[in-house]
Amino acid sequence: MNTSLSMDTSVSLRQAFLIMQAYLEMYWESLDKPNEIGALLSELSLWDTESGGKEPMDAAIFPAWLRCAHSVLAAEATSEGYCGADVLIDGKPPTIKVRR
Repeated sequence: MNTSLSMDTSVSLRQAFLIMQAYLEMYWESLDKPNEIGALLSELSLWDTESGGKEPMDAAIFPAWLRCAHSVLAAEATSEGYCGADVLIDGKPPTIKVRR
């Protein structure tokens, strides 16, 4: 495993999609495979298309995922960045920092 990966490591959108899917599958397995997450994984599963590409089984998944990617990337291009994943306590960021 490459330990030099960080939150600033660049990946393509395809790689980000595959990473998300791999993480969800690992999480699903750790929870003894709940049906709800299994159904989502099925919808995310890629299959070959006639054009030679791979697309999620549920045709609505990828356009929706791309809209989210666009939204996050657009926010990241601003001075504030994307804050949707930030921890908030009573609507405010915590005053302590995590040591890593």
